[in-house]
Amino acid sequence: MESWQTGILLIAAAQGIFLSVAMLLPNKKHGSRVFLGIMLLVLSLEVLNVWGMQVGYHHAPGLIPFWLLGSYLLIPPSCWLFTLSNTVTGFTFRKKHALWYLPAAIEIITESITWGYNRYSVAPISLLNIKAWWLATEIVPALWMLLVMIAGARRLVACARQPSGTAAFTGLHPARLLSIFILLALLTVLWVADAVLLLPVFTAIELVLVLVLFTLSFLSYARLPFFEVAPTIKAAPAVKSKLPLPPVFAAWNDQQELIRLQGVFEQGGLHKRSKLSLDELAGELNLPGRYVSYLINTYHAANFHHYINGWRVQEVIRKINDPAERHKTLLALALEAGFSSKSSFNQVFKDHTGKSPSQYFRQ
Repeated sequence: MESWQTGILLIAAAQGIFLSVAMLLPNKKHGSRVFLGIMLLVLSLEVLNVWGMQVGYHHAPGLIPFWLLGSYLLIPPSCWLFTLSNTVTGFTFRKKHALWYLPAAIEIITESITWGYNRYSVAPISLLNIKAWWLATEIVPALWMLLVMIAGARRLVACARQPSGTAAFTGLHPARLLSIFILLALLTVLWVADAVLLLPVFTAIELVLVLVLFTLSFLSYARLPFFEVAPTIKAAPAVKSKLPLPPVFAAWNDQQELIRLQGVFEQGGLHKRSKLSLDELAGELNLPGRYVSYLINTYHAANFHHYINGWRVQEVIRKINDPAERHKTLLALALEAGFSSKSSFNQVFKDHTGKSPSQYFRQ
């Protein structure tokens, strides 16, 4: 292989390792980054391993056996937990989830012991020559990952079909989550073709891995908001409503009106009006004010002002992550989002995210 090609492999692997380590560091914003970081680390080590084989690193004196950490068995559970953490409200990592990593831990420990034994033995052992080991560490991960991708696709479709106004995607923006899922699906198909069907697709796998590592590294270094998640907005305390019961509003379809309600904010940016009132919102929707209040109270567990301020907080977070808006001050962004003053912005932001603006954006 040409020296420039091995150089690209080394650079791509190094970029991926640095990015994965950053994702594995404690992050209070969203735990799904850890699972993505584990997958990225294994993929990076795979590229680094290809580089090592091309330059003869595996036979160099004083080498570091980095490939021992690149267990394929780490990928399927990490992919499934990544999916759950982005689609299940209130998802938390539990002890039972740790058991899913037990096969990978056994492989890494066994491989490490074997490598240490082979360094000083005149009769080295090759675990891959043991058919059961080869099946468990090469074939099973590929098939396991295929099942995870099928189950993950069904979960994403189910979330996408949920009515507007109900909890669905809880982490990365759906479009970003889908793009990551598509990349993983492509790698899974190539992985199964290579490991199970024995098709000559390793070069394609190598190319896709390098492109993925360079692309993700660019997104990270350019500080683009690809890995950012929507803020966790605290629901307002439940208010005992004096509104009429739902049958009074039988003339309207709640789900259709919820879609229209979301649209006036997502597409119309109505929340940017600093003194927006319930009557104005109802007028935009051509609905009774009491019915609009009922929709917000019932489906968003919030009163009118808390609901509107939630959109404003999200607008500020979106703008602060937009490179085109970074020349503006935080106060300017807050005023553009519909807040009337710095003090009201600071208080509302903390009420919704649990942190002051400066604390939140320092993370």
